[in-house]
This record gives sequence, structure tokens and C-alpha cells, in this order.
Amino acid sequence: MKFLKLVFNRVILVLLALLVEIGFIFISLYEINNTRAIRIIATIIGVLVYLHLLNKRQNPEFKIPWLIAFSVFPVFAFVLYILISNNRPNRKQRKMFAKINAEKKKYLIKQNEEHEQVQENLSESQLAIEEYLENTTNMPGTMGNKTTFFNVGEKFFDALLSDLKNAKSFIFMEYFIIDSGYMWDEIHKVLVEKVQEGVEVRIMYDDIGTATKISRKFHKNLRKEGIACCKFNPFVPIISGIHNNRDHRKITVIDGQIGYTGGINIADEYINKKQPFGHWKDSGVKIEGPAVKNFTLLFLEMFDVSQNKLSDYKKYVNIPYKHFEDGGFVLPFGCGPSPYDKEQVGENNFINMIASAKHSIYITTPYLIVDNNLTMTLRNAALKGVDVRIVTPHIPDKKIVFGMTRSSYKYLMEAGVKIYEYTPGFIHSKQMLVDETIAFVGTINYDYRSLIHHYECGAVVIDNNCSQSIKKDFINLFKKSNKQSLETLKISKFTQFINSILSMFRPLF
Repeated sequence: MKFLKLVFNRVILVLLALLVEIGFIFISLYEINNTRAIRIIATIIGVLVYLHLLNKRQNPEFKIPWLIAFSVFPVFAFVLYILISNNRPNRKQRKMFAKINAEKKKYLIKQNEEHEQVQENLSESQLAIEEYLENTTNMPGTMGNKTTFFNVGEKFFDALLSDLKNAKSFIFMEYFIIDSGYMWDEIHKVLVEKVQEGVEVRIMYDDIGTATKISRKFHKNLRKEGIACCKFNPFVPIISGIHNNRDHRKITVIDGQIGYTGGINIADEYINKKQPFGHWKDSGVKIEGPAVKNFTLLFLEMFDVSQNKLSDYKKYVNIPYKHFEDGGFVLPFGCGPSPYDKEQVGENNFINMIASAKHSIYITTPYLIVDNNLTMTLRNAALKGVDVRIVTPHIPDKKIVFGMTRSSYKYLMEAGVKIYEYTPGFIHSKQMLVDETIAFVGTINYDYRSLIHHYECGAVVIDNNCSQSIKKDFINLFKKSNKQSLETLKISKFTQFINSILSMFRPLF
């Protein structure tokens, strides 16, 4: 029985289908190479694509892998480029995105009073960060928000469960991973109860993120219980660049009054009910106030595109928000791959925050695999005398990625960047604190997948209470982590060789 389950496992079947497709492509390429006329035509087309790449407005790091491939294997590179380079949503999705953007803009206009409050309370460098995000994402930042920071998944889960139980109108949940276990079971019980009370519940999860976690009928089973549920970008066994763009966001919105985000998915390791990689260190933030509107709109956007149906935005967004007189500035935003965003919003926000630093920059990330722009920004900050500290895991969840992360240490440390490894286990939190005042908490890792390929989200927070909580978390992290040094950093020659090869192609994947 176990053997049959393994054979007919969805992931196994998909992999087999992809292998058949790849085999067919290789056989076709072999035949092409044995046909002189077709080979000449394919080579000419490959040269034209090569020239197109040279003139394309794109970071050179993303061109290099393709340029190398076209130089060595022009026919194979051409076919592969056609298959995986296009990540444009289909025509129907593009139309839906356009409708949604037009609808969203109605509710994203910052009132004069809100604009004045932001102008009065933020410094010039802080306003520059806010203005960039507003201009690129149309998501405004607002004052008067209450923020609560959670330094571990267990605290996050307790607060989330309590707020879900108190929901009166609607619950929206969007997660990269939902896994069977204690965490989901407890949430599921509450959601079913809320549906029976008349509360509207919507859930969206990423199809690949959950591929080995839940059954194929998971979304259908929830629908039978009255929960509106859908999968983001369902995977089919056809080679396509669109499957590289996953929904890595983690968002919960309750009644439009409470919003949650951070690194925490719905799975037991995130709350340390199981510990496959030692202690799982994560973080999240709860937001109350006018900034929650941004999270509501982010959720509706992705849900509506997946369903190809426009929601009644007025019902969920045009509501009175509680304003906290002593509350701070919060700007929740979303970002995604081209053409969803014309700019690399997540990375550019990090660059803007780092460049604004005068005294300190503290960062946590599970992966440290970044491009030259972000690398040089971190180095420049350290060379200016800013105290730059980055905390990564000591126990990896993916050994190859861990090796690539460690290969980034030396160049950064040579400029004065301090690298720490969280010794109790795996650190998954994605947070930054600049000059102990400007904070970011969200879903964006310091790697190509998050910065280039995934749909992500997060919040820039300028709030003294939240900033101090995050500062305290960093101080505790530094105490529990091993500071790396150039003298003790040991990476084998073989690992360096493998990483040097992988580094050429990592922007694509």
C-alpha cells in the first residue's frame, strides 16, 4: 500500500511527466543538430536572441547565464529560453490584474490629513523610503497604527488564534505553506466555527509550497465546509517560466481591523511542535489601524486573480479604521516578479533602508544569496563605519543553499560586515532594523527567489515600541549566535568550486 502511494504520489507523477518532456526535448534537439538546414536556422535565431539579451534593460547578472549558454550550446539554449524565460501571466490574468489595479486605486488615495501627519512625523531619509514604496506599489503609509512584534512563532500563533476566535465579519488568509498538524488543526477548528457563525472565510495557498504537505483535494474539502479556498498558480507538468513565480506571502486579515505578516507559515515546525533543524526561530508582526487596508487589498488582488473574479472591494475596504493617537507609521506593501513590478521593489527597499543608516543595521535572513547591487550596498555601509550585522542559520534546512550562503560571507566580512550564525537551530525570520528606528518585518529573504521570482510582502514600521522590541530580539540573537571570522571560516575547495559554478546560474532559479 505504501509503495502504491509513493508511485501515485502527485510529486512523483509530476516529476515523471517533466522527465518525459525533457527527454522529448533532448531527442528533438539531437534530430535538429543532425539536420544542417534546421541547425543553421536555429543558430541564426539564437544569435538574434543573444543580441536581444545584450540590449535588454536588465541586471547583467541575469543575462550572463543565458549569454554563456548561447555561446556554448546555441540550439539548446534557444529552446530552453523559449520554454522557461517567459514568466508573463496569461492574457486572462493580465486583464484581471488591470481591472484589480483600477479598483485598488480608488481606495489607495492618501487624504491630505494623512499626508500631513506622515510629513510631520518622519525625517527626510524616512520620507524617502516611504515615497519610493508609495510611487512603485501605490501603497501609502499611514500614522496612527498599533504594532505588536512577536519574536517566536509560538507567541505569534497564540495571538493569531485568539484574534481568529473573535472575528465578526471576515477572515482572509494567504500562505505559502499549509501543512497538516497541530497548528493547522487548531486554526481549522476555529475557521469552521466562524463559518457556522456567518463569518466569511477565504484561504489561498501556493500549490508548489504545499505540494508534499496536503492532499490534492484540500481546497475542495474546505469549500465543502463553506470556506472559499483556492490554490495560487496551480502547477501542471509543463516546463514554463511561470511556474517559477510562487506566492511566498504570509497574510492574515481579520475584519479589516487586524493584519498579520512575517516569516511564519502554517506548519508545526514554525511553532516548534516539531524540530527537524533544531530550534526554529521566526518572527512576525500584528498591525491594527489604517495600515491594515493595504493588507486587505494585497490579499484581494491575489485571490481575485486566482479566481478570475472581482470582489466587492467597497465591502472590505471602505470601513472605519481605528486610529491610535500614539500609534506609529506603518507601510505594508507587496512586490512581485516582472511584469507585476517594473522595479525590484523588495530589493530596492532594502537598499534604501541600508543606505539611510547612520549608526547600525541589523538583519536576519535564512539565506544570504544576493546580487552585486545589494552586496555593494551592505559593504559600503560597513566601510562608512555603520555597524552592519547579519544573522543566518547554523543548522541548515537545505545544505546546498547553506553552502552558497556561507560562500557570501568572506566578501562581506572583508568590508567589516559582521556575520552571526544562530547556533540553536534554523533562523527563518526576515527582519531588519536600521538605526534602532526603522524596521522591516515580512516574507522577503535575501536571495534571488524572494528578490526576483516570488510574490512577497512585508511592512516598513517606524514605531518606537515595535522598534525597541525588535532591538531586544536582535540583542538576544547576538548572544545566542556564533560570530564568524575570516580566520575560522572554512569552506572546502570542492564546495568553493561547486558554488562558483552554481553562482553563474542562481539568478535564473
